[in-house]
Amino acid sequence: MFTVVKILELLPKEGSLEIKTLEKMLKLTKKIERTRLKIAINALNKLGILKKESDEHVKKGDLSNTVSAKIRCSSKGFSFAIRDDGKEDIYIREKYLNNAWHGDKVLVRINREALRRRSPEGIVLCVLERSKTNILATIKQTEGKIIGQPLDERILTNIELPNKDSKYIVDSEKENIIDIKIERYPIAQLLAKGETSRRLSLKEGPKGDVEILKTKHNILNKNNAPKVALKKPIDKIRQNLQEQKCLLLRSWNSVDSPLLPAVYSQPHDGGVKVWVHVPTIGERINFGSKLDEWIRCRSKSICLGNSWENILTEKLLKESIFEVDKINNAITLELTIDKSGNCNNAEFYLTTIKPSAEILPEHLEALLTRKAKSRVIPAKLKKIKGYIHTLEEIIHITKLINNKLIDNGHIQLDLALPDDDCYGDLRYDAPGGNHEGWNSKLNLFDPQSILNIICIYSNNILALYLSSINLNYICLNKNKQESIPLSDIIKSALVLDGNLTLDEEGLVSFHELMSASEESPNKRIIEKLIKNSIADFKYQLALQSNVEDFDCCDDKMKEAPWTSPGFNYADIINQFILSKLLIEGKITNHKLLLNNEVLENTNKAETIMSKAQLSILNKYCNESQIRELNTGRASSIAFKNGLISMIQLRSVEKNIDYTISGTITGVQSYGFFVELDQSLAEGLVHVSSLNDDWYEYRSRQNLLIGRKNKKSYQIGNNVNVVIEKIDFLRNQVDLKIVDEEDNSSENIDEVDVSGSPKIINKII
Repeated sequence: MFTVVKILELLPKEGSLEIKTLEKMLKLTKKIERTRLKIAINALNKLGILKKESDEHVKKGDLSNTVSAKIRCSSKGFSFAIRDDGKEDIYIREKYLNNAWHGDKVLVRINREALRRRSPEGIVLCVLERSKTNILATIKQTEGKIIGQPLDERILTNIELPNKDSKYIVDSEKENIIDIKIERYPIAQLLAKGETSRRLSLKEGPKGDVEILKTKHNILNKNNAPKVALKKPIDKIRQNLQEQKCLLLRSWNSVDSPLLPAVYSQPHDGGVKVWVHVPTIGERINFGSKLDEWIRCRSKSICLGNSWENILTEKLLKESIFEVDKINNAITLELTIDKSGNCNNAEFYLTTIKPSAEILPEHLEALLTRKAKSRVIPAKLKKIKGYIHTLEEIIHITKLINNKLIDNGHIQLDLALPDDDCYGDLRYDAPGGNHEGWNSKLNLFDPQSILNIICIYSNNILALYLSSINLNYICLNKNKQESIPLSDIIKSALVLDGNLTLDEEGLVSFHELMSASEESPNKRIIEKLIKNSIADFKYQLALQSNVEDFDCCDDKMKEAPWTSPGFNYADIINQFILSKLLIEGKITNHKLLLNNEVLENTNKAETIMSKAQLSILNKYCNESQIRELNTGRASSIAFKNGLISMIQLRSVEKNIDYTISGTITGVQSYGFFVELDQSLAEGLVHVSSLNDDWYEYRSRQNLLIGRKNKKSYQIGNNVNVVIEKIDFLRNQVDLKIVDEEDNSSENIDEVDVSGSPKIINKII
């Protein structure tokens, strides 16, 4: 399958390309696929997006007056094109959508510039890439036709289904959910066509919910893994570190969870030395092979709560995983860190290791809660008795590294999920794998939180090394603190915490805001506001001199992800690059000196690798790769957030029609949002349900206030609400405020529900 964006990426910037060559690059082997390509080329030629020089050659058209963007629709029919370059959104009238759907990547021509407070307007010339291959829908029969009606109201069209799909029509609303595989997207006046691939249900428990979310967020991975032999990691230049008593730090409970690194630390010249051993995936597969393509299409490992959909094959996972007392191959980073937490030098090399013990949450709890001078070893620590000192060294160095990361501008928020089994492995950090725009605050009781800090720092070190030799790599573009829009957050924080002090211009730094929130009883609300204001991390090419708007973070925050090859495909790409340097490079000492945080590396890529080798390395990093990585990253984040929300909604489902306490976390003109205690599910009290008065919205104070009774609802207020309705498919909870009179002891009976929130009363 090919897309317009893929065709444009393969065409040269200057000159033309033979169509037969393009067919080979797109791997089109069937006659019908080649015919479809010719039809697409002819259509794009008429639009001016491509230009046919002859029947055999094609080149890019004039795209100077166009912009690429992503369509964002509303249920009311309003549509905007969100530009890739970050400039002002473009309003698209429905008649100019050209059958684009919500989430599609499109090419837009602006036909009316912005005027005063009005947005610019544009026309969708072409859909570059569809965001959906499967659609959640309900099914019905209308005028003799079987129609699928998308549950996502932002998809402004119906889908025509074959007559045989009438067997899926049922009366039950919870059973009338189907997964439609799109066979033809809408063209001109013709409806989209599809076929029902399966029936879904809201009554099948957690597994059913997961399947619904897979379709909703387009992360269905149905292709079987190719059966190919794995490469054997090279033995010739590996250092034998099997005697080193390195440790595995693990919090995940699922047996099929992704790979994790091993760590060892020991004192050195008043500071410490740290060894980070990462499972080597880049050595075991061939870049561009069928196996590599299969992994690339999956992009990321997905946590399903109590199980995982792994990016790696079972065979690859089995051969690469680190296990106690099992010899295995690794790529190792050795760090020398002084007592102040400064890294003086770092070195990469290939090793064989043999982990000595596995550290679990119960071990950290026993270690951190035992009395300081006690000589008695708690029962939970006896199995790791010989490794306690090493573990203490790792904890110590993690604290130092974490302080360095914070000083360098890394954003950490304390928004951990409740320690509830219903969340499964979602409760724990994915070391080096969180791309949601922020990192979790260090939790010393969580082994993977410790490992996460070490992985982030190790990713930072690889970025510094590859940058120092001027070699391209996949870079994680992280947010600078000064890039966060603080004005609205400060406004809300002032309402929540009167101790926040502003400067003469009415501003406060991000660091001062975070420091003030640490002591605030409304810390969680402030941090949620910050989270909602931060853009997710994005992948970029490290050497993007040809991109004017490249806005990567400075050297201290750059990351070249490589420590989570079982979690992200980007880590595997950077491992490909690192492995090639270590195995084929002309030097054997891949060391980076960071004296006083000044890079010292006399080697450059051209002195380490030949031109032919560098040419191969450059194939690992390209715009097409970045686009696919960012698409997979966005889908996995949306799925994770959707799954967490679904779990939270299920936890409060049994409390419909009951009164529950909560905290107002946001106020808008149409109502206010309430986070329900303990479950952390969030619902909306719509302003139309406040029928005791006419309520005005005051944005400066973040409140709604009654004109007559002056009753107000402000961010941070504790309120009692009734859960009226839960819409699992749209992730919506409808709440109604409980008046003080309704909440009196005369009008309610207290109900004891196990595991339910603090205040639960049933309205009579």
